[in-house]
Amino acid sequence: MIGWTTFGASVAPLLLLVFGLLLAGSSSTLNEAVAADPIGALTTILPTWFLVPFAVVAVLGLVGGAVLDIYSSGLALLSAGIRIPRYLAALVDGVLMIAGAVYIVFFADDFLGQFMGFLTTLGVPIAAWCGIMLADLLLRRRDYDEGDLYRPHGRYGDLALTPLLLTLAATALGWGLVTNSAASWLEWQGYLLDPLGLGGKSGSWAYANLGVLVALALGFLGTLALRRGHVREQEARDPSPAEVPAV
Repeated sequence: MIGWTTFGASVAPLLLLVFGLLLAGSSSTLNEAVAADPIGALTTILPTWFLVPFAVVAVLGLVGGAVLDIYSSGLALLSAGIRIPRYLAALVDGVLMIAGAVYIVFFADDFLGQFMGFLTTLGVPIAAWCGIMLADLLLRRRDYDEGDLYRPHGRYGDLALTPLLLTLAATALGWGLVTNSAASWLEWQGYLLDPLGLGGKSGSWAYANLGVLVALALGFLGTLALRRGHVREQEARDPSPAEVPAV
């Protein structure tokens, strides 16, 4: 099920990606136009009638994506501890999405650069978290105790200090190895490129996004090195009462 779902969801984007690469490589003028305004550039090489089905598909795709985003972000809002009904959480997220869309369409001067900078900045701590989670899964020989995952005083505790410190350290190191020149409010990043001899913020390594890979590696290797004994101690404890089968 996972394999066929992944395959079906990947075929169309891969075909479009290859087709787009061929289009961009066929003309330097078209390549520059696509980089500045993809939709406007495509209108110059496609028949006018094609814009109608394109607009329909684009709008339906955005609506479908918005519905999924509102559902998942509303659930995340409730998970953060805000005590409001489920429909109000979806309403709050919907209002925020509308406000963001209005700002992007009517007020933002350079949304793409700011957005890319935001994604790169957010990608560093997410990579650190992924490394920690993958290493934790690799260290475990038993399934997680689902009951204790929801108990602050269970075997996993309320706050794991080592993963938190690893995330902070990996994030600090990762932000020092990425640059975001398109976003002026992120020019402070890349502070380790020059001290480490990588050419500074304008060198050949400045836009390689090394910080994402370094954060992932540090989170993964740090967890393997520091959490092995703690994981074994967790797994040696008796299961929570919810897991004990009734006699």
